[in-house]
Amino acid sequence: MDIKTKTCTCLVWLMILGTVTTACNKKDDVDDSASSSEGRYTGEAYQDLNSPWVKDSDKKTHYTRWECILFGSYPTNEVVSGSFNAVDDYALGEEDVIVDATLYRRLESAEWTDDDTEIDGKRYHRLKGSGAVTCSADREQHYRWTSPEDWHFFIYTPIKWRILKISGTKAVLLADRMPDTHPFHNKDEDVNWSGSDLRQWLNSEFLDRAFSETERKAIELTSVDNSPNAQYGTKCGSDTHDYVFILSNKEVFASPLASDYGFYAGSGIDDPARRFRSTLYAKCRGAWWSSVTNYRGNSFWFMRTNGYTPSNITYVCDFGYLYNQGTAVTCDDAAVLPAITVDLAKASYLKAPSVASTDVNN
Repeated sequence: MDIKTKTCTCLVWLMILGTVTTACNKKDDVDDSASSSEGRYTGEAYQDLNSPWVKDSDKKTHYTRWECILFGSYPTNEVVSGSFNAVDDYALGEEDVIVDATLYRRLESAEWTDDDTEIDGKRYHRLKGSGAVTCSADREQHYRWTSPEDWHFFIYTPIKWRILKISGTKAVLLADRMPDTHPFHNKDEDVNWSGSDLRQWLNSEFLDRAFSETERKAIELTSVDNSPNAQYGTKCGSDTHDYVFILSNKEVFASPLASDYGFYAGSGIDDPARRFRSTLYAKCRGAWWSSVTNYRGNSFWFMRTNGYTPSNITYVCDFGYLYNQGTAVTCDDAAVLPAITVDLAKASYLKAPSVASTDVNN
């Protein structure tokens, strides 16, 4: 078993066996007396869109509602010809699997360019084992590939984004589901966000696949702060400017900015606002999902903040707990939860149903 396999295997067992004990021993570092029992919007509004609405009178009743928009598109739901058992039922969304033998046959015989095609005005993407991050027939809580040579077909659907903050016409957006998976880095070495493979991939392949040329013009180049790990003091490299990025520790935990984004700023709970699920396409590419009762189907996602060493990266687990110590940068089954800043005045988007922190497994 190589280092990467050992690390990720330990990571899964750590999340399954160790999180409850760790979470129960945490102390709250926020003064609850300063919290209000009334709900509030955390920031500005733009037309009929608002920044997050939170009710955070104490750690037990913390609640967030994010308004959402549809912007861009990405491969999401799989088209199959018959029965489907590659993913456990509890880890699937209602529309994740499209059973349509006729469409499947049309996709098999279609002409493809860069593994994309269009049928009846709808865009599709195909994937086989060589295009996945990991491909296995029997890796628990991972997509079960029957053959790495078989094509799997996915329809593009609009990406749903949660609005984290509005300032004037600009909105910071976070994907509502993890659309894909990708290692933070492809070598077991000291690396930070600025030099990571994940940053390069998000700002090239992901950006080009998810957004049209017109849509990309509405995406702002965001100034990304890469402060050191607050607990361990690990330096996280220079600040960057990115079109697509992932969140840092202080954007989801123990800071005014985390509170503005709708996350619970204390350390006394495994915050439901930090729990996310991955798409079926992300699972096919290699994303892990949880089998733990009350969190079944949730995935874990990378932060851009280094852990206790420069060769570790922090992450948020299926429970919604931030693992500040981190895991190896080469871990291959964390899902990716991208963020962008969009100028709403320039963007062509659709308003989508809002999302609450209670909507994901609790």
